[in-house]
Amino acid sequence: MDINGAFEKPFETKPTEGEHDFNTCEGCQKTLKELIKRLTEKFEGNHKDGAKPFPFCCTHHSELTKLKEFNRADFVGVPEMVARKIIYTNSHIKNNHRSETYYKDITDYIDYTVESFGQMPGNAEPLYLSDYFFYITDLLERNTEVEKGRKNRLLEFLKAYRTPTETPKTDLNVLYSTYQKWLKVFPFEISFFSTLKPHFEKQLPILNGKPETNKYTGIAKVKMHTKGSLIDVLLNLTNNLLTQINTTTLYEKGLLTEPQKIKLELVLNERKMKLKQGYVNSSKDEEQRYRKILKEWFADEKRFIDEVTPIVKALPPQPMIESPFSVLEWATIFYYADETKLLTESRLIKTRLEQFMSKHQINTTFDNFKTKYYEAKKRINEKNDYPINKLELLIPFLKENYKQTVTKVENDIIFLEENKPEY
Repeated sequence: MDINGAFEKPFETKPTEGEHDFNTCEGCQKTLKELIKRLTEKFEGNHKDGAKPFPFCCTHHSELTKLKEFNRADFVGVPEMVARKIIYTNSHIKNNHRSETYYKDITDYIDYTVESFGQMPGNAEPLYLSDYFFYITDLLERNTEVEKGRKNRLLEFLKAYRTPTETPKTDLNVLYSTYQKWLKVFPFEISFFSTLKPHFEKQLPILNGKPETNKYTGIAKVKMHTKGSLIDVLLNLTNNLLTQINTTTLYEKGLLTEPQKIKLELVLNERKMKLKQGYVNSSKDEEQRYRKILKEWFADEKRFIDEVTPIVKALPPQPMIESPFSVLEWATIFYYADETKLLTESRLIKTRLEQFMSKHQINTTFDNFKTKYYEAKKRINEKNDYPINKLELLIPFLKENYKQTVTKVENDIIFLEENKPEY
C-alpha cells in the first residue's frame, strides 16, 4: 500500500425528499437499526465473520496506522453514517424510479454517495463501501415496485461500480487515425459534398457527448471517445449526411441543374472506392487466385466503361483550360504556401497536396505532383539551382493568393543569387 496516496475522510450525505419518508416508515427504521448493529459489530471486531476491529480488519486498512493524518476516532461514527446512506439511497430509489429522468436522478445520487465515502491511500477500499453496494443491490432486487427494465439497468450500474472493468485507454493517435480513415473513405469528391470537407478536416471528435453535471455534487464530467464509440458516431454521421444531402433533396430544391455531371461523379467515385478496397481472393491455388482477381478486375472495368461512356457522350464538350504554370511551378507554389502554414490544418502532407491540386485544378497525377514538390524543395534548399526567373514569375500570383509567402520567396531569390552552383 502506498501510504503517501490520497486520503480523505468520509462525510455525511443529505437525504432527498419524496412521497416515501424513511423517517415514518417502520420497515426503513427497522432496517436502519439492524444495519447500524451489523456495521458497528464489524467496526469493533465483534462480528460473526471473525475479522479484527478497524483498522486491523485487513492488510490495506492496517497500513493506515502508518499515516500521520489517520485517527481512528474520525471513523467511529462511520457504521451509523453508512447505515443512513443505505437507507437514504433506498428511499431515493423508491421516490424516483417512476420519473422520466429516473436513471440520471438515481445514478447521480449514488455517485454523490460513493464520493462521500472518502478516499484511502493506495488501493484500499473506502470503509464499508462494499457493504453499501451489497445492501443497496439487495434492497433493489427485492423491490417489486420498480419496473423490470429500469431495475435491470440500475443493477447493471451498481454491478459496474462493484466490479469495475479496466477503462479502455484512449490513445489520441488511434482516434486521429480512425477519423482520418473516415475522411478518406467518405466521398467528398462529389460536388455536393465537397464544400463540407474543409469543415470536417478541422474537426477531431474526442469528447463522447456533452459534459453532464451531477445535480447533487455540482461536478461536471465528460467522457473521451474510445475507438469503438468514435466509429459509432462516424457511422451515424455518415448516415445523416447521406440521407440529408443527396440527389433527391437537390432535385426537390431545384439545385439538380447538371444531372449528367453528377451521375459521372457518382460512377467515378464508386469505382475509386472499389479500387481503394482492392482485390483479394482466397482460392487455395495461387495461380487460380491471380486469375480470379484479374477476372473480377476485368469485369469491373468493362462495367465501368459501359456505365461511363453514355454519360461522357451526353456531357457538353469541356473547354480546354490552359494552366498558367508548369507542374513544377505549381509544386513550388504549394511548397511556399505549405511552409508558411497557409493551407489546411491536416497533419498529412498527402491530404494537403490533394486539396491544393483540387483547388487549383492541376492537371497531373498525384504521384507526379508529389515528386515535383520534393524536387522544388530540394532545388531551393539543398542544390540551390532553382531557376531564379521562374521564382520571379510566381510572385504576382503569390501576392494575390498567398501574400504571406512573398517575403520568403524574395529572400530565397537573394540566397540563390548569392549561392549559385559553379559548374
